[in-house]
Amino acid sequence: MKIVIVGGSSSGLFAALKIKNEDNEVLVLDHNDELGKKILVTGNGRCNYWNSDMDNSHFHSNNDLSMLLTDDIKEETLNSFNDLGILPLIKNGYYYPYSNQATTIRDMFIQELDKRNISYKLNYDVNKIEYINNKYIINDEIEADKVIISAGGNAAPVTGSNGSIMNVINNLGIKTFKQLPSLVPLYTDGEYNNFWNGIRTNAKLAIYIDGELVKEEQGELQLTQNGISGICVFNISRYASIALDEGKHVNVKIDFIPDVDDVISYASRFDLNIYEILSRILNKKLVKIILDKADINSSAHISSLTSKEISSLNKYIKEFSVNVISVGDFTKAQTTIGGVDLNELDSNLESKKYKGLYFTGEIVDVDGDCGGYNLGFAWMSALIVSKAINR
Repeated sequence: MKIVIVGGSSSGLFAALKIKNEDNEVLVLDHNDELGKKILVTGNGRCNYWNSDMDNSHFHSNNDLSMLLTDDIKEETLNSFNDLGILPLIKNGYYYPYSNQATTIRDMFIQELDKRNISYKLNYDVNKIEYINNKYIINDEIEADKVIISAGGNAAPVTGSNGSIMNVINNLGIKTFKQLPSLVPLYTDGEYNNFWNGIRTNAKLAIYIDGELVKEEQGELQLTQNGISGICVFNISRYASIALDEGKHVNVKIDFIPDVDDVISYASRFDLNIYEILSRILNKKLVKIILDKADINSSAHISSLTSKEISSLNKYIKEFSVNVISVGDFTKAQTTIGGVDLNELDSNLESKKYKGLYFTGEIVDVDGDCGGYNLGFAWMSALIVSKAINR
């Protein structure tokens, strides 16, 4: 068989290694001037390629994923990296190559392609795919028995991703969901954005869509001149992205001291004014914002506060509210929401309409949380497809 893989990054390269054997000719097509360009920017240049907690709750889709992302697939995927000589450096469950450099993963793929005589074409744009007489014809010039579409979505266009393959997929009559940015900062209407810019603090976030609680996340929160950022923000951003696209109202409530349930009782233990005690817990600039919002004099002792002031103080410490007016665009996005509808594919990620046409990675309607999950799905989907083809 001749198998053509459209997209020379994470899932496409992994699929190529898994499919190539003495009976299969494999050709990788990529519109960039180098392979694996998107791999190089993952994990802030360190390539967070896996996570010790690969529970399916970290993956999101318009369809059920339980039959697709099985324990066996997860185990075999991780073992594949061990077999390729990638020694993991594990930090808080996040897997990185031991070198702490994304180039290690990318270069490994290129070395393996060359060693296995897998061909690839660079600077090659796929604009048309036709299915004629049980063969696939790409751009009227390349013939294939099977095609795997592994091109990415719109996220991180600096790496060459632009989602242009979606036009080709739509022309084949395959249903897709609108692509939106995910794992992005949230831009808010906060009046204090300029003042709190640069603050980092532990916090718990709760995102509300049209007044309904959707998800909570805790971690390091980065306060910016435009709103909020950080991993805990990225992991709720998909919900904001979808809701705003649908014209819904998005609100985030921030708990700045999530490890203390009753802040007032805690503060009452100390003979300090309210500013002194809070500034021993939180950033001083943040304390000034909270007291200003609560309309409380910074020199006031906790024992002198009225019940109304206590209620107000609690509100701005435990439920500081910001409205989300927009999300970071694709230039800020780490991954893409949407893509090929899983209802169009079988359990092997093969098209139900076109025999021998497969899809992997970001182009499929699956997106993951921050922490190695999107690369994890890229590898797992490539493994699922390769096992089906090899059978």
